[in-house]
Amino acid sequence: MRYFLTLALVVSLCLPTPWADDPPELRAAYVPVWDLRTQSGCDSIIANVLASNLNAVFVQVRARGDAYYFPNREDSTYPNAEPRGLLYSISPANLDCLQYLIDRLHTASPPVEVHAWCTTYNVWNRTSDPGSSNHLYLAHPEWLTENSSGSTVNYPVVDPNSEPALDPGIPAVQDYLYNVFMDIVRNYDVDGIHFDYIRLLSSNSGYDPVALAQFQAETGFSYNPASPGSLGEVYEAWRRDQIAQLVQRVHARTQLEKPWVEVSAFLVNFADSVEVLGQGYNWWVAHGAIDVLHPGCYSSSVSGTISDWNFYVSKLAQNGDQNTRPMVAAIGSYLLDVGENVTVVNSLRANARPAQGFNFFDQGSLFVDGTPANALASALFNTGGPMDDWAPVPGIPHKSDEESLPPNAPASLSVTLEGGLPRVTFNRPAAAGDGDLPVHYRLYHDTKTPVDLYYSNRAMEWWDLGSTRTSFTFLDPAPPSGSVYYAAVAYDDWNNEAVATQGPVTPSGGAYIVETRSGGQHISDYSEPAGSFSNSTAHSTAPGCTPGIGSRWATPGSAGESRGDRARFTPSALASGVYDVAVTTFNYSSANAQNVTVRISDADGTSTTLYDLTAAAAGNQWDNVGTLNFTAGQGHYVEFDNTTQTNFGDSTNSRMAATAVRLVRQSAATKETKPPVSEATSSINEVIVDSEPTALNYDDSDSSSAWQTTDYSPSGTLYGGTARYYHSDNYPMDDYAVWVVDLPRSGQWAIDGWIRGEQGSLAQGVQYRFVDGTMAVRSSVATLRTGSSGWTIDVDGVSDVDAYYFNKGRVYVTLYGNTTGSEMILADALRFRLLSAEASLWQMH
Repeated sequence: MRYFLTLALVVSLCLPTPWADDPPELRAAYVPVWDLRTQSGCDSIIANVLASNLNAVFVQVRARGDAYYFPNREDSTYPNAEPRGLLYSISPANLDCLQYLIDRLHTASPPVEVHAWCTTYNVWNRTSDPGSSNHLYLAHPEWLTENSSGSTVNYPVVDPNSEPALDPGIPAVQDYLYNVFMDIVRNYDVDGIHFDYIRLLSSNSGYDPVALAQFQAETGFSYNPASPGSLGEVYEAWRRDQIAQLVQRVHARTQLEKPWVEVSAFLVNFADSVEVLGQGYNWWVAHGAIDVLHPGCYSSSVSGTISDWNFYVSKLAQNGDQNTRPMVAAIGSYLLDVGENVTVVNSLRANARPAQGFNFFDQGSLFVDGTPANALASALFNTGGPMDDWAPVPGIPHKSDEESLPPNAPASLSVTLEGGLPRVTFNRPAAAGDGDLPVHYRLYHDTKTPVDLYYSNRAMEWWDLGSTRTSFTFLDPAPPSGSVYYAAVAYDDWNNEAVATQGPVTPSGGAYIVETRSGGQHISDYSEPAGSFSNSTAHSTAPGCTPGIGSRWATPGSAGESRGDRARFTPSALASGVYDVAVTTFNYSSANAQNVTVRISDADGTSTTLYDLTAAAAGNQWDNVGTLNFTAGQGHYVEFDNTTQTNFGDSTNSRMAATAVRLVRQSAATKETKPPVSEATSSINEVIVDSEPTALNYDDSDSSSAWQTTDYSPSGTLYGGTARYYHSDNYPMDDYAVWVVDLPRSGQWAIDGWIRGEQGSLAQGVQYRFVDGTMAVRSSVATLRTGSSGWTIDVDGVSDVDAYYFNKGRVYVTLYGNTTGSEMILADALRFRLLSAEASLWQMH
């Protein structure tokens, strides 16, 4: 949930919230995995953040191809098999680092945003391998990038700028990463997904053989990185565009899944990362493929930090995009002293293009390092500091449909007991003031009020994207013990929420446990229909068991002796329904009954299975043995029978000790996953790409100055006022130029080129090449002397009726020569015109 203002207002107005003292400004800290991996570390982070005026954290949940969350936690729409905690171990092992922070920071007052910070292409940085065959480094070594000599970077990693990294030119890599990022978006209530290392490993990388083959398939050119020649610029543009496509793809899908989730990226300024490292953030911005940029300003001086910021601004200004997207200054706090950090904040606020916020690397620099340890945090957040009052997170101006009015809370919430279990019922509320009805509901239970809206307390979830359902009900099969409170939460299509609460109720159902010794629970429900049983002072310590009462056990005789000891559990006070059945035993080696029969008699008849009732399986813990379809009053039971036991004699540790059975009612309802969402068909029927600025939608090699920019046109007929040209003095042409075209829909598209009115000395035989939607390489020869200015160059070389079919997505149109002589080549704009959408196969060439 966010408020949104225009860019100009973001830096000048105060947001009207209960906590707003300063104008909206992102105040965030990066939380690296080494601080995050333990519960105590998470607790320290939470305490530090809530004691400051930070309003967001960027939590490193993907370090180097490993997860600090649970992949495919509930929904596997986006398959994700990343192993957990390999770069750093997680403690305790079941800690969900991401969810732990979401639970506690989202429910704070004021709330703090949690963004999932993900390393993208780099996959390892240790001196030994990851130690898990599921890790990408070992599972897919063929995905690792190569340099121009065909060498792959492997461990041991001795240079932090030369880590094993995935190659963005491999389609399988792109699909894998897309699924990882979208799995996080779909399964977690993150406020943002944040790309890091969203670039090439180095300028001499990205040359995997699969990537080279993909380049040839998409452009029609074979490229040898060992002797790149003039085609190298085309490959660099293509390689940069592969990275752009991942950003675009994740952003587009995120807007469909959860439009309120912000997609952002950390940028680097290593000798112009757009040109050198394929980090085409200017393209991302120009095409609306990113929400917020976090330009890395990692300098050891104030002047260097400001210089870094100004470089990014100037790069975006080449296309007039310096104000198109919010920009947050990512400050290398550890490189600056306390006073310099404060100076940087004040300077960038006053910059000609001010920052919309600051993201400090890292939280340790703010709160842990220094003397005293929190010197930097104190200078920023204490009285007199530049962030001494709370500020809300600024809105995202380009999300024009963003809204902040919550829906009405669930109506008529009630809780009644049914068979001792709580049944929760509520109705769809009336529409809110903006006309919105809820599209999503969650139900939480807790032993206190207000109910903590934590994932661990979530009992049920419903999705109603069409807002068609009028009532909702849920029988809670496993409420907490004691008095229970419920919170039903309604969400609108921008994730604004409203809460209704009810309770307490005191369930008498829930986990129904039958024990085997006096003083235990429901002891009258236990019997021994056959055999010989003995008392033991030992009992299970599984949750819910009664301490100190002991238990019963039986031992089959030696081989050849009779067996047939039966321990029966016949629940008498259950409501009719289906129950999960679990058993537990004491945790001694003598509990070792192998291949006993589990007999369940219920409404479906009598079924039997073989089960190892051993300490390894059920010692001091509950282990599931089946389900019981129970009907009250029918004498249904669960029985353990050692007639089939395959180990014998007390001396062989063969005791059958079903010390307790637990029955937990299954709810008729299960948590609902979000229905699939689909992208609307585009209505765009014309796409124009210009040749300026370079490294955006067009690129050529300007290293030899053969390609230059011209604004010459007395008639004022250059498209956009400028164009690139290749001078006739450099004939024969041995350079290439390429336009990167992003088609929004499949169909037959005609390709036209723009030419100015002054056509003397222009080439009469320029060559174009592209690959159509059937993967056929198409070439044409066209003239630049057309007789009039405008869209008069026949780039595809065919009439409209024979126009080629193209798939939705990228088309690379390359200009690569002049067949007629020493003439100037003008590369201006291209236009793709849609003639028919989704053309049938017979129309394809």
